[in-house]
Amino acid sequence: MIPDAWDIESREGALTVARHIIETGCVRYDPDHLCSHGSGLVSPVHVEGRRLLSYPAVRNEVLDFAVRMIEQEVGARELDAIAAAEGAGVAWATLIADRLDLPVIFVRKEPPEGQEYKHRIEGRVERGWRVLLVEQLATDGHRKVRFAAPLKEAGCDVRDLFVLFQYGIFDEIHEHLAPLGITMHALATWWDVLEMVNQGHYLDGEAQGEIHAFLHDPKRWTAKHQGAEHQGKGKGKGKRVA
Repeated sequence: MIPDAWDIESREGALTVARHIIETGCVRYDPDHLCSHGSGLVSPVHVEGRRLLSYPAVRNEVLDFAVRMIEQEVGARELDAIAAAEGAGVAWATLIADRLDLPVIFVRKEPPEGQEYKHRIEGRVERGWRVLLVEQLATDGHRKVRFAAPLKEAGCDVRDLFVLFQYGIFDEIHEHLAPLGITMHALATWWDVLEMVNQGHYLDGEAQGEIHAFLHDPKRWTAKHQGAEHQGKGKGKGKRVA
C-alpha cells in the first residue's frame, strides 16, 4: 500500500517529537530505581513530557504537529471543547485548546473525597458537545476509561483521546478503549524513541539491551525485576538520555 501524504508527515513528525523527547532530557533510564506503573508493571525507563514545556521552540513545534494531527485524524472544526485529564496533561490540553480557540474543561478520574463543592468535571460543559480528551501519555489505557466516564455521563460525545506519548507496547489499550468507541491518537511511541536512540547512539549497548527487553515483553521483565530491594518509584537519580 502506498502511503498518503499524511502518513508520511505523521511518520516524520513522530520521529521529530521522539528526537525532542530525547534531546530535552525527557527520557530517564534508571535500572536501580524502577518506574512503577498503575497497571502493576515496573520499567527501567521513564518519559516525563513536562520537560518539553521548558523549551519554547520545541514546545511550539510539538504543538504545531499536535494541531495538525487533530485536524487530520479527529477533525478540529467538529470539536466543541478540549477535556484536560487531571495531571501532567493539563498544560498540553490548555495549550492545544488555545491554538484551536476552544473551551477547556477539567476532568478528574475519581470524585473528590470530602470536598462536595468540587466535581469530577470543572468548567462549562453542554450535553451533546463533542469533546477531545487530552492527556500527556498512555500506557495500557486503564486510567483513560475513568476520565471518559464522567464526560459521557454528562452527555458529551467522546470519540477520541489525544496523548503526547503512547507506550505502544500494550494490546490492552484497545481492549479498554474499544468498548467506549474511543480512538487513540499519539504523537510518538517508545518505538519512535528507540529508533532515534539507535540512530544517535544516546545509550550504551547494555542500556539499549535492557530497554529492548522491557519493551518487547514488559510482563516478563517485570516478573524478573519486581520486588528487587533496589526498586524505587521512578524518582531516583537515573541517567537522562540526551
